[in-house]
Amino acid sequence: MADSRDETDRSGDATAEAVLAAATEEFAARGFHLTRVRDIATRAGANVAAISYHFGGKQELYLEVLRRQARARIRRYPIPSPDAATPDIALRFAITAILSRFLADDDSAVVPKLFVRELGAPTPALRTMIEDVIRPQFSALSAIVAQLLGPDAGPELVQRSAFSIVSQCIFYLFARPIVEVLSPQTLDGDAVERLALHIARFSLGGLGALRQQLEEKDA
Repeated sequence: MADSRDETDRSGDATAEAVLAAATEEFAARGFHLTRVRDIATRAGANVAAISYHFGGKQELYLEVLRRQARARIRRYPIPSPDAATPDIALRFAITAILSRFLADDDSAVVPKLFVRELGAPTPALRTMIEDVIRPQFSALSAIVAQLLGPDAGPELVQRSAFSIVSQCIFYLFARPIVEVLSPQTLDGDAVERLALHIARFSLGGLGALRQQLEEKDA
């Protein structure tokens, strides 16, 4: 049976933290399906029973790793509130945040590896992560997009437009090996800032054209 203690309680337990750290490395390197509980325990310097005691099992441990890593990345690179700046500036900040989560080479760089592996071979954890983590982030971006499209834009157009923006960001994660060969300078230096500016300008042009079409239709 899974331990009933919450994340705050577990965070003070050295064994639980060691297991989480070990599991993060193992899942990032091998994905959920190929990672063995025994390998996690060995890396953590713990016994296999510690995983069941603290987390309930491999699936629950994996979900905890995904949640912790994703939330840490979101705290570090937050999407701004639509009211934090003018909509065009807010969009650029949001794009910068999304790109940073995927491309920033820092101590949270394991998140892109986990993300790519999970989407390549989805587990039941994906649905939970969508509802708990991804949906709120998508809603925050959609709120900015809705302001830029104006009051005549319906929810479906807002969602499609937000997906288009996210897809431009995700491209540089999944297609990074291609970009590094075709255009290696693209990812040099201040790549996140330069790419965010380009994607923002490109997206603002499209959103502006869509808004104009909606306003002309209602004129």
